[in-house]
Amino acid sequence: MPIARKFTGISTLAAGIMLHSLSALASNDPTDGKTLFEENCAACHDAGAAEAPLTEALRRLSADHIFRAMNDGVMLVQSGHLSPDERRLIADYLGAAPSAETGSPASNAAAYCKDQRDFSASPLTAKIVNWGLGLANARHVESSITIENVSGLELDWVFAFPDSARARAQPTVAGDTLFTAAQNGKIYALDINSGCIHFDVQVDAEVRSAIAIDTDETGNASRLYFGDFEGNVYGLDLATQQVSWKIRADDHPVATITGSPVVHGDTLYVPVSSREVVSAANPDYACCTFRGSILALDKMTGETRWQSYMLEKAKPQGETSVGTARFGPSGVPIWSSPTIDAKRGRIYVGTGENYSRPTTGTSDAIVALSIETGAIEWVNQVTKDDAWNGSCGWTAGPNCPENRGPDYDFGAPPVLTTLPSGHDIILAGQKSGMVYAMDPDDGGKLLWRNQVGRGGIMGGIHWGMASDGDVLFVPISDLSVYPWDAHKPAQSGMHAVRAATGELIWKTLTKDVCGDAKWRCSPGLSSAATLGNGLVFGGGLDGVMHIFDAETGAILWHDDTNRKFTSVNGVEAEGGSMDSDGPVLVGHRMLVTSGYDKWGQKFGNVLLSYKVKETKND
Repeated sequence: MPIARKFTGISTLAAGIMLHSLSALASNDPTDGKTLFEENCAACHDAGAAEAPLTEALRRLSADHIFRAMNDGVMLVQSGHLSPDERRLIADYLGAAPSAETGSPASNAAAYCKDQRDFSASPLTAKIVNWGLGLANARHVESSITIENVSGLELDWVFAFPDSARARAQPTVAGDTLFTAAQNGKIYALDINSGCIHFDVQVDAEVRSAIAIDTDETGNASRLYFGDFEGNVYGLDLATQQVSWKIRADDHPVATITGSPVVHGDTLYVPVSSREVVSAANPDYACCTFRGSILALDKMTGETRWQSYMLEKAKPQGETSVGTARFGPSGVPIWSSPTIDAKRGRIYVGTGENYSRPTTGTSDAIVALSIETGAIEWVNQVTKDDAWNGSCGWTAGPNCPENRGPDYDFGAPPVLTTLPSGHDIILAGQKSGMVYAMDPDDGGKLLWRNQVGRGGIMGGIHWGMASDGDVLFVPISDLSVYPWDAHKPAQSGMHAVRAATGELIWKTLTKDVCGDAKWRCSPGLSSAATLGNGLVFGGGLDGVMHIFDAETGAILWHDDTNRKFTSVNGVEAEGGSMDSDGPVLVGHRMLVTSGYDKWGQKFGNVLLSYKVKETKND
């Protein structure tokens, strides 16, 4: 669910509370940051409303970071009624001053590797090159962590992202170097055996997705590709460690990229989403005009080859109850990484809901496109007439569509896999908690479906499933925020279904260990699952990392990452909720991120590297 919670992200806002914050104006012209915050911001942030980070999480960020978010970033709409001086006062009240502990690790020379790698002279063999751990998004990899040795998995080192309250850029790996990114917009190349920094590069905004690795003709890493929160796409040359090109993915002012780009051949494929679903919470915002798309770029130059939109341009649709202009159709964001079907020359994507009416036939669907031209070849829409935006909360605001939909995005990408029979199949999981199987050779014809999770606005399948072709492993996070979400018992945990039939093989519901946590704690598995060598890996919103026996569902290993750590780079380190990206397996090593400051969850800023004890360097 990508940003939405993402959750597929963003589309599950408690708009009633947000509207209170948007309309709250200081009554006595306050001049101090504390009063300004309490009168304009606290209603959301103290309660962890919708996507609003808890106040405690904001205090982990620098004052400059907070000011940028209010002045020209994600909080621009919510803080638009405040003057620049008032925004600065709030930022200075909340934010931490940069230091060796909380600022850039550049202030700590020990954070950098003693032997700096020359990437132009010492090439690295690519290992994990994209978010899906392969073009099919099956998240199934070879691993040296086994049922026999998993009990020996221990924490090896911890890297803490500076000026960050969340960690959601899943690592990719080439040779002994991993690539990741921080909330403050810094790209890192780290030594996989120690966590020391080979190099870092500052870009314009937060990078939320995995950094795609391109390879040369010998299979060695050559370039890096990624998108940022402001909708920019970058190509970075590994030899020079410089950005070689940068383009904007879409001309819509609040376009964003939360799904990971993927390289295939000489082309980079980029999923495009937006923050407009949040903008709609403002009753003065003319909702809505964004339309999701897939963008194909020349990987060497960034030149656009084609861009395929999921719906036509929006047109005027009258006015809201407060006189604001309405537009539609809109929405249909693509939250997650595209799935590449080289055999059929196709790309498959999952889409989100419409933001406004009229609704379209491409929302809440699996869409197949030509890899060469971007032409839509077929669409399988599983939930019709789903119109939803950030104005739809406990109390519907003026921009909430009439007969609002259930907000059943596809936040997780479709999985392309081959059954034991040799027949290819597409497997797709939705926030409704439903899993679908489709036939890529018959126009996406539905083969079976199974209600695995309870589902809901914040429920069901969020970021990604894993499969070996025989079994599909489905992480479920049935978090209930609204009463209408709790219509059935929650099914939070890991589920295994037969890929050919949808038959449930086993389910393991994760225990509620939240106790009296003051943040929105849940045993749900929202982050993407990973499969390797008979083990299934899944992280929880409560901060607990689980490893399941793929055959029986038994939990063989777990670790609570919701705690403080000592980092290798001298930055204050703390884990929290595990959301968004999933575990990465390389040899005897497991790499996971911990910390997610949205939706009232527990902030954190760490990349954790676990390793089976008594093994040498991978």
